[in-house]
Amino acid sequence: MKFFSRLTIWQWIITVIVIVWIVTKVKRRIDTHNVKDSSMNQNMKAFLWMIRFAEGTATANGYRITYAYEKVLNDLSDHPYITGEWKGKILPDAYCKGAGLKSGCKSTAAGAYQITVSTWRPLKKALGLPDFSPHSQDLAAIELIRQKGAIKDIESGNLEKAISKVRHIWASLPGNTSGQPQQKLAALKTIYKTAGGNIA
Repeated sequence: MKFFSRLTIWQWIITVIVIVWIVTKVKRRIDTHNVKDSSMNQNMKAFLWMIRFAEGTATANGYRITYAYEKVLNDLSDHPYITGEWKGKILPDAYCKGAGLKSGCKSTAAGAYQITVSTWRPLKKALGLPDFSPHSQDLAAIELIRQKGAIKDIESGNLEKAISKVRHIWASLPGNTSGQPQQKLAALKTIYKTAGGNIA
């Protein structure tokens, strides 16, 4: 107790900051572990396949496809914008407006879940992803789903609620406001169930 009584106010502040930092790091490790565990859930696998169907990447080359099928990637060592293999595609003005961007905006969406480089960079850092491989892309997509609080909905089979929570991530999901073409909920349900997903 004598040690604590001798601490100055600044020492207390620094101690609290260090404790908060440690707790945050531990929580992030736990969250990342949960993300990896969730990838084994059959409902999650079906949900990921459903997203790929909606995004048009449910194909053999799905993990290598860029936005608008402009290129099939050769290098999966990192996001194609970072490797320099593909620098994106300029979007129609209507899509830019729907996304709240200026005319002439560009999409760098790539891979099975059409992840842009601005979304990819923090995901890569947070999850410690070594590359843009299919496994890394899956983990990144699951983390995006986790951030929207939809993991439990998927695992329990509450498909509509899960889609509603993540619809602003993927433009092809019903209810997205980007102005891009969307899949019908009925079609998504069929794909999800065909892929082995359970609806509660």
